[in-house]
Amino acid sequence: MNKKNFFGLIPIYSILLLVFVSSPVYAREQVLVKGGVFEMGSHYCEEEQNSSDWCNDELIHKVEVDSFWIDKFEVTNSDYRKCFVAGVCEPEFLHDNRPADFNKKNQPVVFTTWNEAVTYCKWRDGRLPTEAEWEYAAKVERLGGAHWNQPYAVGSPTAVGSLEPNSRGLYDLMGNVYEWTMDWYGPYNTSGTQKNPLGPEKGEDKVVRGGSWDSLSHFLRTSDRVGKDPDLRYSGVGFRCVKPNL
Repeated sequence: MNKKNFFGLIPIYSILLLVFVSSPVYAREQVLVKGGVFEMGSHYCEEEQNSSDWCNDELIHKVEVDSFWIDKFEVTNSDYRKCFVAGVCEPEFLHDNRPADFNKKNQPVVFTTWNEAVTYCKWRDGRLPTEAEWEYAAKVERLGGAHWNQPYAVGSPTAVGSLEPNSRGLYDLMGNVYEWTMDWYGPYNTSGTQKNPLGPEKGEDKVVRGGSWDSLSHFLRTSDRVGKDPDLRYSGVGFRCVKPNL
């Protein structure tokens, strides 16, 4: 069942401002994740939730991923603005009801559509992670700190890197904001060992991962999957970028 969650969606009406200037691509700190084979998915739904519809999309299967570089932190408002000022990213959308506590420079950028996230990562010669890459990076012994369970309309994301990193040295994979991935939402291909799976060829929603500042605890799991409309803007969805290890 597609767990579409419109909680945190805000209306799209904006003041557009285009600035075209030349600027070098902003190099962000990244961590090398060495490739390997792992079990993607979990037994949480069958063991803890009686195979409920909202979580029965996490079937265990083997996946092999190649090595890749991934952002140490979620992309911040400050990072995204550099792309905007360079004339590459879409104009920053200024919402009449966007709270000021979402606009701090070191907070993860939110209210970006999936395509805008893709554009930003391309500007940095990268891309969004696949679902498999994201879960492989997150599924480690020490999950790291998490900013979550904040009251809606009162809480907000915290500055990236404020809490402990996970075992790979990555911050905020759990909580703070959900993160866009490349994949369309759909059932896993569980036959054999999947090599660098890309998900379905088409769909209605893109997968976000990791939970958000306003999530409940059962959404802060490395295997939890949520589908969101790629054309909409959410207060609890951001992103980070990856690059192949060439």
